[in-house]
Amino acid sequence: MKKTLVIGTTAVIVVAVVGGGSYIALHTPKRQFNSGLTKMTDNKDNIADFRVKVSGDDMSDKRVNGKIKFDAKHKNNMDLVMNLSDNKQAQKMHIKANNDNAYLSASFVTGSLGLSSYNNEVSKITKSINQYWLKTSDTTSYETAKIKPQTVKSDTRALTAWFQDLDGKKFEKVSDGYKVDLNKTDMKRLMTKISKTKSGKEIPKSEWQAYKSSINDIDNLKFSITTSKNGHLLKMNFSGKEDGKLGRITFQTNTKRDDKLRVKMPAANKIKSEIELTTIIQDKIRDYSRQQFDNTSFSTSSSFDI
Repeated sequence: MKKTLVIGTTAVIVVAVVGGGSYIALHTPKRQFNSGLTKMTDNKDNIADFRVKVSGDDMSDKRVNGKIKFDAKHKNNMDLVMNLSDNKQAQKMHIKANNDNAYLSASFVTGSLGLSSYNNEVSKITKSINQYWLKTSDTTSYETAKIKPQTVKSDTRALTAWFQDLDGKKFEKVSDGYKVDLNKTDMKRLMTKISKTKSGKEIPKSEWQAYKSSINDIDNLKFSITTSKNGHLLKMNFSGKEDGKLGRITFQTNTKRDDKLRVKMPAANKIKSEIELTTIIQDKIRDYSRQQFDNTSFSTSSSFDI
């Protein structure tokens, strides 16, 4: 009876050790990080909220935040809203794109002209102009608006394998997921990997080489990437000193799924070329100026008569 008890106890201990060891091996920070990154790549989320902040000793804070949405059925139909700001000004950019074209909301143009900061009458003019969309294929200024979800996914998927070769000691569990810390050598290798993706090949090799070389000039470099267990979070934090001046870049995106989401392209009669949109703005401002002049003339005449 006693012998049986010892054998039984030993068996339990062996099972516990073996089973526990398997759990630990499969749930290391490295595996969890890669699992979260893989889930984020493979999931069917079609909405992403994001924010980026750039700051440093020799510059004002620059911030970008917004939301990118992809149609649940027509995956190449994209809607992107970005708010760009620094310590002095703010600007909003609204882009829609499909397989063939990308469109920029006229609100970006009226915002650049500062029309929104005027009185109620000018605000009405601004709203009437903002209903139009600029066809960005007519200009080279906004070609980056053409973001293809399948390209993003394939590029990201190509990168997930790269992290599997990193030393497990570089990974750790943090409050919002699992983090990996990269050094200068890691960053150069990662940039080489990115340069070979479909998106990366759009940038000349000479520029990639310049980017990698510039890393050598950065002191106290710190770069970390964090993924969540559920595959809906990605964070990146970078900091370092160049010529004794500190610079920081932070990025975070959270994703989710909406099966009812539809992204419609602008109506044909609302799409204008740069020349057409310029004419519309000039005509509306001219009409407004003429109206103001007429009102002023009438008011002056009335006062004189009295």
